[in-house]
Amino acid sequence: MLNSILLAALLSSANVPNSALQKVGEAQLRWLFWPIYQVSLHSPDGQYQPQRYPMSLSIHYLRDIKQSALLEATEDEWQRLGICQQAPCQRWLGQLAEIWPDLTEGDQLQLFASSANQATFFLNGQAIGKMNDDLFSQHFLDIWLSENSRFPEQQQALVGGE
Repeated sequence: MLNSILLAALLSSANVPNSALQKVGEAQLRWLFWPIYQVSLHSPDGQYQPQRYPMSLSIHYLRDIKQSALLEATEDEWQRLGICQQAPCQRWLGQLAEIWPDLTEGDQLQLFASSANQATFFLNGQAIGKMNDDLFSQHFLDIWLSENSRFPEQQQALVGGE
């Protein structure tokens, strides 16, 4: 427990040193012939266990993405997963609108989840905003890590499955 607290304190500084975490898995999302993003998951020991923190999800964008499209896709996935029936999605989306910019090809958006309730977003290694709300981290990560993820092959690759 103390190691997790120390690691979380270290990683919550201005830059997230991914070298402190080990890669669990990675995947690429493509739409038809076009690559959209490369995503990777990191944990302290390189193993995925649901709802075990700290955890980091990094998304390297392979094309430009408008903030509005990113917010819409996030809301669509939360709706599809049934998260919005039990969580304050509209409040979260409003907070994310204040944090996320438009993304350009080559940008890396990273979520460092120190707990199910506390997360920091980084853009290209610089902190851009925090979310401190019940289960936000868990529900945001569920978009990629849930067994009901829209993209099961990518989900399996991220969590270190076959």
